[in-house]
Amino acid sequence: MKERLMMRADELHRKAALLSNALADFDDDDVVGRKRAVDEILAIREEWKDVRYEIETGQQRRKMPEPKPTNITGGLSDAEIKVELQRIRTNISKYTDKLAERPDHKKSDEWQSELDRLIGLREAYEAELADRRYTQAGKNEES
Repeated sequence: MKERLMMRADELHRKAALLSNALADFDDDDVVGRKRAVDEILAIREEWKDVRYEIETGQQRRKMPEPKPTNITGGLSDAEIKVELQRIRTNISKYTDKLAERPDHKKSDEWQSELDRLIGLREAYEAELADRRYTQAGKNEES
């Protein structure tokens, strides 16, 4: 395991060094190209630090974020569902705007995934509310 991590650290170091050397090949006025290369170098260096930390301590450097829920939360009242729906709709609007304004942004794939997740949650909560209304309407007719 440790040997595999050391090989990964060497590979990352080599990749960052090659990118760093490639910075000299950019035109002086190619700020966008250089920025992309520098961002990639920084991301590689962070991954390298993670691997080195794991080699030295046997533990991960930073915990992976908790996955965001993809299913609706049970046991909510109608009012709580409506509040959650409003929050979700606001976030859907924000992510839609972000993607429209900056479709080539480096996080656009993350934004699209989050947007898809939120749309799924919105549809599930709306279906839950509709089911409750239908069930309630059926109970009212029986009375």
